[in-house]
Amino acid sequence: MWYLFRSIHIAAIAVLFLCPSPSESAALVRVPDQDVPIFHDDRSQEELNQAIAQSLAYLNSRPADIIIRMGDQKVTVQRLIQTLVSFQKLLDANLSDQELQQKIIRDFLVFQAVGSNGSNLDHTMLVTGYYQPVFQGSLEKKPPFLYPVYAPPPDLIIKPGKGGEKKQTGRMKDGHFITYWTREEIDTLGKASGNELAWLKDPLDVFFLHIQGSGLIRLGDGSLRSIHYAAGNGQPYRSIGKYMVATGRMRLEDASMETIRTYIETHPDERREILFSNPSYIFFHWSPISAAVGNLGRSLTPGRSIAVDQTCFPAAGLAFLKTRQPLLESGKIIGRQPIQRFVLVQDTGSALKGPGRVDLFQGTGEQAGLVAGSMKERGTLYFLLLRFEAP
Repeated sequence: MWYLFRSIHIAAIAVLFLCPSPSESAALVRVPDQDVPIFHDDRSQEELNQAIAQSLAYLNSRPADIIIRMGDQKVTVQRLIQTLVSFQKLLDANLSDQELQQKIIRDFLVFQAVGSNGSNLDHTMLVTGYYQPVFQGSLEKKPPFLYPVYAPPPDLIIKPGKGGEKKQTGRMKDGHFITYWTREEIDTLGKASGNELAWLKDPLDVFFLHIQGSGLIRLGDGSLRSIHYAAGNGQPYRSIGKYMVATGRMRLEDASMETIRTYIETHPDERREILFSNPSYIFFHWSPISAAVGNLGRSLTPGRSIAVDQTCFPAAGLAFLKTRQPLLESGKIIGRQPIQRFVLVQDTGSALKGPGRVDLFQGTGEQAGLVAGSMKERGTLYFLLLRFEAP
């Protein structure tokens, strides 16, 4: 599970956009037919087909009569399925942009995310990126691979939520259920020792694997093994970027994955203080699936899968994103380019709170990481819903 504890490597700036998670009805507003955006898509249909198929696979595994709120509508899972199936038929018809626009207006309701707190008139959101990293590693502890990646320890207990309550994570002590160990306690007191899956050569590699929530580990023989989110320690996620801004180490506008990493690498004596400011800790498992996997248990599609607060927006839902992203040339960011495309809600994360955040999956490896780590843009997000549910 990708699960987006990785989300917001640039979360220092997210504080500007966070708000208490509203209900779904508050997160989306209906767009009158005359005001819907132009639905021109700038990526390949093949990728969109793949993403739609993943959302359909998830929705078809859910009870069809589950009710969610979407703007002013009470929506069943079946209606979300019909939305995707109907939209796929439009794609398969090879319509012109104008014909597609007309049929979307005819057949679908359009909603817009209210944005940061619902008060901004243009409903803008903070749009960031994330990716699946590749790290050098070993299955044995040997120099330079000295920093462990852990599987869930046997004393970690996760109690499912009941009646809409959140799940509880902790451990037992003297017959009482208490909070689980923090990042500092796990790393300095060896509270997860004995559950090592792999070893990496840099503690920052381990930390950023936690933030991304999934990755590939390249072993000494050149083979790649996929490692995915298994569980968290239940401690709150706290952005180290936000902490570094608050403690005067960098300016808000300069915070990015690259600048955060560079600062810590050049100030090694401050590394523990900074990393331990985030008590959240992630445990992993080996996966036969090399693709990144979102919290829906389905493979993510680069450029098409998004992560959002799924208490605000429908899981597996069809959306349309307008924003900008970094333009890469010869391994360097040379500018920004506008993007507009259909996307699918297929992931979430602890740093994504409220209707003002969206994280776009950029793919796997260094190039994707460069784009994802430098992406912090304003954007707008629209959702499509079939006007009427078929019997």
